[in-house]
Amino acid sequence: MKKIILMIIFSLCLVGCSNEKAYEKYQTEFYDCFDTIIDVAVYAQSEKEGNRELELIKNEFIRLHKLFDRYNSYEGVVNFKTVNDNAGIEPVKVPDEVFNLMKFSIDSYNNISHKVNVAIGPVVDVWTEYRDLYEGGATKEEVTAKLGSPLPTKERLESLRPLLNMENIVINEKDKSIYLKEKGMEVEMGSVAKGYATELVAQYAEKNGVKSAIISAGGNVRIIGKPLIEGRDTFLVGIRNPDAEEGEQNSVQAVLAVNDTSVVTSGDYQRYFDLDGRRYSHIIDPDTLYPDTLFKSVTITNKDSGLCDFLSTASFLSTKEEATEMLKKENADGYFIDTNSEVSYTEGFKKILKD
Repeated sequence: MKKIILMIIFSLCLVGCSNEKAYEKYQTEFYDCFDTIIDVAVYAQSEKEGNRELELIKNEFIRLHKLFDRYNSYEGVVNFKTVNDNAGIEPVKVPDEVFNLMKFSIDSYNNISHKVNVAIGPVVDVWTEYRDLYEGGATKEEVTAKLGSPLPTKERLESLRPLLNMENIVINEKDKSIYLKEKGMEVEMGSVAKGYATELVAQYAEKNGVKSAIISAGGNVRIIGKPLIEGRDTFLVGIRNPDAEEGEQNSVQAVLAVNDTSVVTSGDYQRYFDLDGRRYSHIIDPDTLYPDTLFKSVTITNKDSGLCDFLSTASFLSTKEEATEMLKKENADGYFIDTNSEVSYTEGFKKILKD
């Protein structure tokens, strides 16, 4: 599951308006959804209204987190853990949100890129086992003693490849069920779930009266409307410098001026471990079964946060040429930082880069 940091630049200004009450910013932060910190700021005309908007956004994130979770069960909730637990046993009738996310993932895999394979769960679990040990301070020798090798062996990873066949995920539109045909299959929705959920939350918020807001769920930023504050035409979103620590003076690589859109980043600088001079990130290539090494970060912009999440992972695992062509077809734009820290971006990205 991706956990990338985008710095959000908020402004503490008021609307100057002669006939209406001024808009003020109300903000909250919470940690118990999608394994990341979620920051939300809304602009409302009263504290009561601001708190109402913040609460409905938080509650919707919590609800979707439970539905999209593959690790935990919740009373009365059928989620992706339920689907995985029934792999090779029987189809599972799921809520609309779960079904629609799976359908989106399958359709995007078939029509956009095979680099995002949500059946990759068994391979992700192997790499997570190693990463957890290294992140916990274990040495190469200690990891080898515990797991038999300093890294997952090619033989072990290849033995799991038959479980990664996307054609073995069967969805039934009529009864809204999902069936994993092979025992041992596990879907891992981390490449799409957070962005998809953020988009659903934004749409839900707009339907419930939120006019201006910025939602940051790790590397997934979704903006509702435009700033309702005097003197500001756009929201400002910062892209993190992957070579700098958060909070350092040069930690912001670039600043974007945007409204009513999504900005989503995939990068190698959050969940990773370094071994023998190479970085092993959490983003696994379903073709090689190893972490990719072409980019340090990729940032995608498009109105739809779910699509951006898919495209950011797919682009991160593609060449720049492949990614650029893919983004053009999907009416999205991208900002790339390669492993040599060289920066490039699509033509459309120039329009939102702040000088």
